[in-house]
Amino acid sequence: MNTIPALSQRLNLWGQQRKPFLLLADFELEQVQTFALADLDPAELRYCFHHQTNWPFSGMQPPVPLQWDASFIPPATYQAAFATVQTGLQRGDSFLTNLTFPTAIHTNWSLADIYEQTRSRYKLWWKDHFVIFSPEIFVQIRGGKIFSNPMKGTAPGYLPASSLLADAKEQAEHATIVDLIRNDLSQVAKGVQVDQYRYLEKLTTHQGSLWQTSSLISGQLPVNFHTQLGDILLRLLPAGSISGAPKPETLRIIREAEGQKRGFYTGIAALWDGYELDSCVLIRFLEQTDEGLRYWSGGGITAYSKWQEEYTELKEKVYLPIEAVVGVV
Repeated sequence: MNTIPALSQRLNLWGQQRKPFLLLADFELEQVQTFALADLDPAELRYCFHHQTNWPFSGMQPPVPLQWDASFIPPATYQAAFATVQTGLQRGDSFLTNLTFPTAIHTNWSLADIYEQTRSRYKLWWKDHFVIFSPEIFVQIRGGKIFSNPMKGTAPGYLPASSLLADAKEQAEHATIVDLIRNDLSQVAKGVQVDQYRYLEKLTTHQGSLWQTSSLISGQLPVNFHTQLGDILLRLLPAGSISGAPKPETLRIIREAEGQKRGFYTGIAALWDGYELDSCVLIRFLEQTDEGLRYWSGGGITAYSKWQEEYTELKEKVYLPIEAVVGVV
């Protein structure tokens, strides 16, 4: 198992050598995996990052029509965890805490089938582990600059987009995350600024559509950033958009409220081609366990949140994007 200093040193070296790699980091940073792209076997792991892929889309039709049954956690279980989060928020330990849970899934598609059929900015299939189809950018590095697109705030697609933009709770949640990510990037970059604030996107799923809001934040990296690649990435973890603010106390609240480790869910995947880096947050996450398939989901909780609405959001995020890609509005 890699220690964090050893992992950082390895990634710094691969950055200095311009050696392409794929990084998988779990939320707790306890089982981080690194793969040199030259050694990556698509029979074991497949990825597609903005059309950079080791497994081209075949266009094959699904083997059988999708059957999809979700067994959500009981409302009372969610309500109890929500109350724990609210206690921390009311005490002032956190301004925003992400609360997540797994949902048991029964489907006739394999993880490989789901990888083949879903459409998303980022896809990744790791044999016997998980499949993700994430719409959320973690950070990107290009042209000597670092960019982040925190995604925070969702609403059902049948509602007008204005309802999401006008929602006071969603406004506060998004503003908190933008401020957190701006501060995070300031640890590794200079001249950090918000280039685009709270723009709308629409996701199409097998259960309907969803509105979401994101922002674009950027900063200038040192000239020799590639020799510090591991230090930069690990300094920013865990991702603020799926933890909360401030991070240390918020992570304690998450551990207490959720009562289980997230593993690779809400970790990150990063692809370095030798000169530029692209990475995503591991959400829209379906994992294989000894007990069967589990689909993780959740959302940000603020002092204005109502548990019934947050529980509904958790359920609405259990979907497969099999009809269309993300469209920017």
